[in-house]
Amino acid sequence: MNNTQKRTLRRIIIEAALLLLLLPLQARAAEYKCTAELPVEVRTSGAATAERFTITLTPEDGAPAPAADTVQVKGSGTASFTGLTYTAPGDYRYTVRQCAGGTVHMTYDATVYTVTVRVTNRPNGGLGAEIWATGGSSEKTGLLLFQNRYDPPAAPTPTPAPAKTTPVPAHPAPKSALPKSALPQTADPMPVTLLATLAVLSAGGLMGLYYNKYGRKERK
Repeated sequence: MNNTQKRTLRRIIIEAALLLLLLPLQARAAEYKCTAELPVEVRTSGAATAERFTITLTPEDGAPAPAADTVQVKGSGTASFTGLTYTAPGDYRYTVRQCAGGTVHMTYDATVYTVTVRVTNRPNGGLGAEIWATGGSSEKTGLLLFQNRYDPPAAPTPTPAPAKTTPVPAHPAPKSALPKSALPQTADPMPVTLLATLAVLSAGGLMGLYYNKYGRKERK
């Protein structure tokens, strides 16, 4: 074996030894981390709706970011923020809220949750995570719930059509209702007083004529 071959063999041995030394370190580094998911739930009451509700997650104070900072839920259902990875112990905080949409007559839950992910060392090595949230009160909860309600306006009551009325035919007034003439009709009987008056006037007229004609002759 010449010198060149010896140097090559020595280099291979050294590189193999270094690789064997690095493998445990890489394995320990890969184990010293943990991941977490933040599930959220949306419940929509009232009339059915097909709206997609948007939930956002905002890291605070440099906390690790999720794979996507928004998730959507159609109507009612659940979704999760994934891809949260931690490599050191500590408390990591996030803000979770729902984005109000533009659907008319929809009431959107405006609760804002403060989520804490507490990362600790496990007794057997590695890291573990504990998650809780507070929202609307100081009580801790593990459920990030948004409750919406859709109340469409009531349909207007139709106005009833007016009832049909049958017109009453016009009838001629009865004869008893027609006004009577002040003068007696031809077929009506002549009043007795009127006849007596006419007879007296006629007799007086005849007597006057007779006196004027024959009385003057006698005087002559």
